[in-house]
Amino acid sequence: MSGETRVEIEGLEEALAKFSPELYSEPLRDFWEKAALTVENEARTRAPVDTGRLRSSLAHMVDTASPPVWAKVGSNVAYAPYMEYGTGLLSDGEGGSGRAHWPPAAALDVWARRHGFANGAQVARIIGRRGGLEPRRFLRGAFEASLGKISQLVTGLQQKIAERWSSGQNA
Repeated sequence: MSGETRVEIEGLEEALAKFSPELYSEPLRDFWEKAALTVENEARTRAPVDTGRLRSSLAHMVDTASPPVWAKVGSNVAYAPYMEYGTGLLSDGEGGSGRAHWPPAAALDVWARRHGFANGAQVARIIGRRGGLEPRRFLRGAFEASLGKISQLVTGLQQKIAERWSSGQNA
């Protein structure tokens, strides 16, 4: 997906350089895994649902480096960015064109028939007249809603590293 939301911990690189990676690598991986899963689960509750394909496509991955320094949550469904950011005049993404968006009718045929329209051209006209699709913000909204839990996870990360430090696992 285009666009990213980032969590940045100021001074992290300098602090980590003072410690052995064995001290913080495992707790950091656990933090990223839990944070990403928190956002992914929240995004599943917020994703627009027709067939459930978008919702079921949501997944996360954690950096495989040691120590891991990032995690991502997203979808590999082609229309996910359009649902997240909207299109045309209604888009709130970086790729917004500032012009009305008229989607290709053929791309909407299956959805249109499933929802009682004769064909995708009818739906494309409705979207075009409106200016585009409104953003659903299911991923960004999930991240924002998860910030409290992520903050708790950061506190837990600090505690785990402190426990390892005090038990002499900092060599």
